Amino acid sequence: MKERILFFAAGLLVLTLGVALIIKSALGASAWDALAVGESNLFGLTVGTCVFINGIALIIINSILLKKKPEILAAGTILVIGALIDFWLLAVFKDFSPSLLLTQSCTLLSGILTMGLGIAVYLQAKFPPSPMDTLMVAVHTRFGLSLRTSRIASEGFALILAFLFQGAIGPGTILVTLTLGLVVQYFHPKLELLMANGFKKAVV
Repeated sequence: MKERILFFAAGLLVLTLGVALIIKSALGASAWDALAVGESNLFGLTVGTCVFINGIALIIINSILLKKKPEILAAGTILVIGALIDFWLLAVFKDFSPSLLLTQSCTLLSGILTMGLGIAVYLQAKFPPSPMDTLMVAVHTRFGLSLRTSRIASEGFALILAFLFQGAIGPGTILVTLTLGLVVQYFHPKLELLMANGFKKAVV
C-alpha cells in the first residue's frame, strides 16, 4: 500500500509538472488544460482552480451517465492536481516565459514527456482515474460507443469548450493529442515491472 501511495503522489507531481510546462510553452495545451487556461483568463481564477471546478462538474456528469454515486476519491485527486498545477505555474515557473520558438518547442516537448511519465507512474497505484478519463468510460457505457470513439467524443467536447472560452489551443494541442498516449505506452510497462519488483532494478 505504501508503494501505491508513493507512486500515486510522485505520479501526480510529475504529471502536473508536465502540464505546467506545456502551458508555459504557449504553443497550445491538451483540450482539458486549454479549457482551464481559457477560463482562468476570462474569470480571473487560477488555472488549478479551473481544473478543479471542471473536474467536479465532470464527476457529477459521470455519475449521471453511469447512474452511480459520485466518485469522492476522484474529487480528492482532482483537488490535488489543481493545487499542484498552481504550485508549478505560480511558484516555480512564475517568471518563466519562453519567447523564442526553439525554447517554446523544447518546453512543449519536455512537458509532453514529463506529463506522459507522470500518467504512467500514477496509473501504477490503481487508484480511481481522473474525471476526464472516466468521462470516456461513461460515454462508452451509456451510449454503446467504442472506447476510441468515446475518447474522441470526450476530447472533442473539451476542445469545443476550450474554443468557446478562448482557451490555449494551438499546434501543441495537436501534438499532445497525437503523442501523449505513445509516451504513456512507452513508460507504463517499465514502471509496471518496477512496481512488481518492489523498487528493484527494472530490466530494460
